[in-house]
Amino acid sequence: MSTWDIKVNDGWSHVQPCACAKCAPSPGPEEILPKEKKLSWKEKMIRMNYEMREDAALTIQKNYRKKVQVQNYKAINQVTPHIKKEACMVVTPVSLNAKSPARRDWLEQVQRRKEGKQHVWDDSKQNHAERGDLFAYVENSIKMGENQKSLGWIEVYVIQDVHSFTDRLPTWSGNVGQGNRNVVELSNEPIYKGSMVEWKGILGYAERYCVQGTTHLKHERIKEYLNKIL
Repeated sequence: MSTWDIKVNDGWSHVQPCACAKCAPSPGPEEILPKEKKLSWKEKMIRMNYEMREDAALTIQKNYRKKVQVQNYKAINQVTPHIKKEACMVVTPVSLNAKSPARRDWLEQVQRRKEGKQHVWDDSKQNHAERGDLFAYVENSIKMGENQKSLGWIEVYVIQDVHSFTDRLPTWSGNVGQGNRNVVELSNEPIYKGSMVEWKGILGYAERYCVQGTTHLKHERIKEYLNKIL
């Protein structure tokens, strides 16, 4: 028996190969895959409706994300106070004496900020402060030893609004000679924290200079400092 006879003749009693299922060649890959079903009109409408709903869902998601981004942007603008283009600065010293009225008033504002209450202080005697100007608490450098002084510190806030002297806090009634000063409403958080040594160096003050009382500084005086901190 030839090799071909051995491969195709598996015991069937007929001449091989033939067209029977036993002898027919195996189908190719393209013949195994089912043919695509022809959709009815109703099925086409259902599929189209599903695709339209998917597109609509994507559009809604995009619009929602855009709306959230706009809301976040507005929220950021609300919590970030506006600063004037040519802002001036009001500076007031925080006394190191724990029993001084200035120290007491400053500690009061620290507590008010923690409680979410309005953060306020009084203007300089000239009452020149405007909305968008800057306000700074400063602790002057002090002598630490032989030829050595502390750096001191400064916290800069934004003046969000200016109110009449009639809105002064009742706890300020003991501040003799300051009853005619306007009330400046300040941002709850500082926009900058630094040292008094840096502040004095940029503004051109002598190393021994100390801030005495609430003082108003014009824009030209603090312009270089603003370029540093903003």
